[in-house]
Amino acid sequence: MPSVVHVITTAKYAGAERYVSEVARETASRGWAAAVVGGDPTRMPQALGSSVRWLPGAGPSSAVRSLARLGRHDICHAHMTLAEAAALAARPFHRAPVVSTRHFAAPRGSTRAGRLAARWIGPRLAREIAVSDFVARRLERPPDAVIHNGVKRAPLLWKPENRVVLVLQRLEAEKDTVTALRAWHLSGLAEEGWRLRIVGDGGERGSLEGLVANEGIGRVDFVGWQSDVRAEFARAGILLTAAPAEPFGLSVVEAMAVGVPVVASAAGGHLETVGALPQARLFPPGDLPAAAGSLRSLLADDLRADLSGSGRALAGRLFTITRHVDALIHEYEFVIHANATAHVTAREAPR
Repeated sequence: MPSVVHVITTAKYAGAERYVSEVARETASRGWAAAVVGGDPTRMPQALGSSVRWLPGAGPSSAVRSLARLGRHDICHAHMTLAEAAALAARPFHRAPVVSTRHFAAPRGSTRAGRLAARWIGPRLAREIAVSDFVARRLERPPDAVIHNGVKRAPLLWKPENRVVLVLQRLEAEKDTVTALRAWHLSGLAEEGWRLRIVGDGGERGSLEGLVANEGIGRVDFVGWQSDVRAEFARAGILLTAAPAEPFGLSVVEAMAVGVPVVASAAGGHLETVGALPQARLFPPGDLPAAAGSLRSLLADDLRADLSGSGRALAGRLFTITRHVDALIHEYEFVIHANATAHVTAREAPR
């Protein structure tokens, strides 16, 4: 039985961690022995279920210790720079080629120390995979493959009577929740009986709540992180995302898969997902009138229903976890074969 261990050196359960849990479970369903190191110690094991082994990995040292406990694997799949460093440092224990998924649209290493580490990490990776063409174009070198993320097939959750605009994201500057709030206010949907529901938390939450109070933005609910994302989609009439440089946008594809219409900034990974729809509601990043107009353009039930159906069809065709893991396993098998060939060549070389 082939085996893979994923490494993500966080104690969170946000987009990247949700992605890792879905990929690991799907890979296990294909007959692979799968394990995950890292992620929230409560929510990650719950998401993985009994088919995937979980060990803690909140930080490189913890991840290396867990990799040592797990022992030998065929593939070690790292997610983000610190996880790459831990995976490479632990090679004497897992003895596997290290595959990396690049989740961010930037060269490796955001600090001086990170940049120094990047020079050591890059040449030692067996394979690098970008989550979108947008990410691939912004790395320090072209990746070996681009594999768009995928999500589980899910039932239709959207209902035409839903009157909630959902914002589902970390409340950090790069997500531009300020534009989402002001576009909501300008759209006038509150006067039409709608509410804005902001699901997520982060360093900007206090200032965003202050903005709502100071500018008199009505019918806004900040509810923090919610464990049941499906329930959030089930009450949503529209998903709104204003991030100007989203690497992929997993929540957008999750919304499309369950039929929730999406209004998004015309930038980053959004252009490769919801932007592929002929009737996509996109707006230039930071453009408040355009964002408000895109929201208001979906007041009619039939227009939301059309966008719901076409988005769901596109997600079911191009952005499934099945399709994604098919491509990942192809990469894994390529690396395993190349690694085996290299070992045979080394043994046969004259001494």
